[in-house]
Amino acid sequence: MGRVNDTISNVNSAVRTLLLAVLVGGAGVGGYKAYELYNEPVRKLADKEAELQEVIRKSNDDLAVRDKQIEGLNATVAEKNAHIDRLEVAMKLLKVRHRLARLKVLDQHEVPSLNAVAPTEGTKNDAARTNVATKVEFVEVNDQGEPIGEAKKFDIAGDMVYVDYLKVTFDDKYIEQSDLDRSTSLALFQRVFGEHQEPSQGFQLDTVGTRPTAYGRGTPMSEFEKKIWADFWLIANDPQKAKDLGIHAAHDAAVAMRVQKGKTYEIELRSTGDITFRPMEAPAVPEKPAAPAAQNSEKK
Repeated sequence: MGRVNDTISNVNSAVRTLLLAVLVGGAGVGGYKAYELYNEPVRKLADKEAELQEVIRKSNDDLAVRDKQIEGLNATVAEKNAHIDRLEVAMKLLKVRHRLARLKVLDQHEVPSLNAVAPTEGTKNDAARTNVATKVEFVEVNDQGEPIGEAKKFDIAGDMVYVDYLKVTFDDKYIEQSDLDRSTSLALFQRVFGEHQEPSQGFQLDTVGTRPTAYGRGTPMSEFEKKIWADFWLIANDPQKAKDLGIHAAHDAAVAMRVQKGKTYEIELRSTGDITFRPMEAPAVPEKPAAPAAQNSEKK
């Protein structure tokens, strides 16, 4: 009887142990499941935060790259704008004309002793006009067309009038940079003469070593201009001297016009060094107001 009780007691103990193990295991599994259910949202949130941080990092990297690109583009745009500004200034300067002088034909008449050339058969001698003497008035003017200094009168042999001058042009970069001394060309009148006169027998205008009258404008001549006009032919014959002064070319030139009696001509200088010799346009005559139509006073 006692052995049966021991067996029953052992069985009961084993069952209790088994039940306890089952309960403990169930509790452990339940706790794990509970922990897992509780921790899953936290883990997913952490993963999402990590993904978000990675997206933010990549976005910041992209923004940094774009900022550099934008900075580079802004620098390029600024450089191009500055270049455009320089070109616009250069283009404006290229179009600038400085009035230098005005030549008025006071008289023109035939003289029988002046190298008359017999016309060939079937032609006229009018084109050559070798028997014409022309009296002109030459006066230098400012950009507003106002006379500078005294007008000079000359008797020219022929009707083709030449104006001889010294010309200085500067390198293009000085025009682009709007350099104070070298943004425009310089000209110094030498002589005026006719087609039937030797240039050496022409009438003297400005004097070498002095500032051109048309550039006086009431201000002292700069040291830069003094050097150019005082040493003109030395500079013209020395490429290194010319380069040091930014001079592209320095030489003598002349413009000519077959003039007509009663007309006035204007001589202008462009910043490129080109000089034009052209007739001035006659001022427009104001139109007279039309007379009012007669009123019909008859009553019907």
